[in-house]
Amino acid sequence: MKALAIRQYGGPEQLQIMETALPKPNHKEVLVRIHAAGINPVDYKIRSGSLSWISGSKFPKILGGDIAGVVEQADKDSVYKPGDRVFAMLSIKGGGYAEFVTVKETQLCLIPEVISMQDAAATPLAALTALQGLQIRGNINEGDKILINGASGGVGSFAVQIAKAMGANVTAVCSTKNIAFVKDLGADEVIDYTKKDFTDTDNRFKKVFDAVAKSSFNKCKSIMDENGTYITTLPSPAIFLHKALNLLRKQKAAAVLVKPLGTDLTFIADLMKKGIVQAYVQKAFPLAEGAEAHKLIETERVRGKIVLTVIPD
Repeated sequence: MKALAIRQYGGPEQLQIMETALPKPNHKEVLVRIHAAGINPVDYKIRSGSLSWISGSKFPKILGGDIAGVVEQADKDSVYKPGDRVFAMLSIKGGGYAEFVTVKETQLCLIPEVISMQDAAATPLAALTALQGLQIRGNINEGDKILINGASGGVGSFAVQIAKAMGANVTAVCSTKNIAFVKDLGADEVIDYTKKDFTDTDNRFKKVFDAVAKSSFNKCKSIMDENGTYITTLPSPAIFLHKALNLLRKQKAAAVLVKPLGTDLTFIADLMKKGIVQAYVQKAFPLAEGAEAHKLIETERVRGKIVLTVIPD
């Protein structure tokens, strides 16, 4: 099969189309013919080698943690059958930038008929990160005030929509050019970070979701309520230190360690089917143009998501 892979860590130019072996599914795994693959910031961090302590030194590596496609092969007793449209978040080992991939059944979810392959591929990791992050220290209740930093990005755009679906009052933080976009997502209030420090407000929030990991617990604790929580998408020594101190204070710090759960993805798929949540794809690239796609995502100025198309819709 064809795959977009790297033979060593480095820049976007390391991404090359290669011929690789067709993966073979184990018991309780499904072979999926990929139609589209989502691109996430973690992909270029793996490609560059900054996460080599996790991704290891075995090459070639096929990147990609988000896929949408059609079931090619499944166990006879599987809940999935050949021809089913499915999407999933893969494990850290990746494998999404390819024509085929094997996926554990527990990570899979059927794609609602109204959702395109591109939109489905743009959803899993970002939407699961948003959902699981917002659920840290309990679900959101009707009227809870939530602030989302980086509201126009992949995780942030899903976080705004999911928080609104849960009944929250959402304050979104973004740049000037994305104000209309995040308002369309449902944000009740928008703070333009190019004109104002979002921590300079009289509002107090139950949760501050730092979807771009550009702030910190110390900077945000002044805008959190007495029992508020700061949530970041980037685990770091600093956040783990703050977590260790959580027992000593009412305000808490946490990091999202996203899990590829098909049950959570099913919850998101239901919201998408009802039109409550949708993916936003800024641009789709053919698989062979993966290097250009990585150059774009490294700008950290993507609105919503970008995807790779393996088989056009």
